[in-house]
Amino acid sequence: MNKKRKNLKLNLSNMYICLAAIFILGFMFFGTSKLFIAEEIPINQTELNTEFDLRANGKFSINSWVYDEKLNLMEVILVTNGMKDFSNKLDFTSVSKKNLKQEMPVKVVFNDNEIYILHINKVPKKFEQVAIRLHKSEKDMLDVFVEDNENENEKIVSTVYADERKVERGSIEKKDNRSYLVQVTENLIDKTKEQKEEIIQRIEIIDSFIEDLNEEIKTLKKDLLYQTMDEQIETNNMIYRLERDVEMKKKDAENLQQDIKNMDSKVERLNQKKRDVSY
Repeated sequence: MNKKRKNLKLNLSNMYICLAAIFILGFMFFGTSKLFIAEEIPINQTELNTEFDLRANGKFSINSWVYDEKLNLMEVILVTNGMKDFSNKLDFTSVSKKNLKQEMPVKVVFNDNEIYILHINKVPKKFEQVAIRLHKSEKDMLDVFVEDNENENEKIVSTVYADERKVERGSIEKKDNRSYLVQVTENLIDKTKEQKEEIIQRIEIIDSFIEDLNEEIKTLKKDLLYQTMDEQIETNNMIYRLERDVEMKKKDAENLQQDIKNMDSKVERLNQKKRDVSY
């Protein structure tokens, strides 16, 4: 009996020791795993061809963002709307996640009205993520006639990002002003045509929906002949709601048709601009 008690105590002690060892080893593994396993950084990439509304500070969209590994260079085409006028201007700064303390040189290689082509130089091969800050400098209108006015209120109005796992990679050619203007114009024409195709598809979906609603209305009107007075009241209410939905959808389609006309006019003006530049 004494031997059995001793063996039981010994077995329990060994079991507790094993459990304690497993717990300690597990704690050490999970506590130090970050040293051996690379931590996954969330993707941070600003969407292309999406208009961002900054309210009082205007709107902007990124037309394209390309990274040239051979030149360690990034090219960003930025289209703005209402972000600057005679009383303010836009400036740009850039950093990579790899080295937040060191700004990378940003050069505006082309600016036509509110379209900017930016070149970010000295981008490291493993940049992880790149941020461009949009600075808006507003002049003090009391000193607007003073040369070299230093009374400017500068603020960061937005920041855009490129992620090395998502950004487009390709070769970047340095061009003259005329070539940049043609490039931007062609790009805007292509994007406008793409938007037009998307709207046409939306109109087709609306037209199909209207057709279904009208079929439902016809069916309900036929059913009226065989219904009681109470049922007819309920059916008429449903017909009224469906007819109202049809009118609303028709207005939506009309608005989209107007958008298509505006886009056609825009493409026509851009093609004219391209022809003027080519001569």
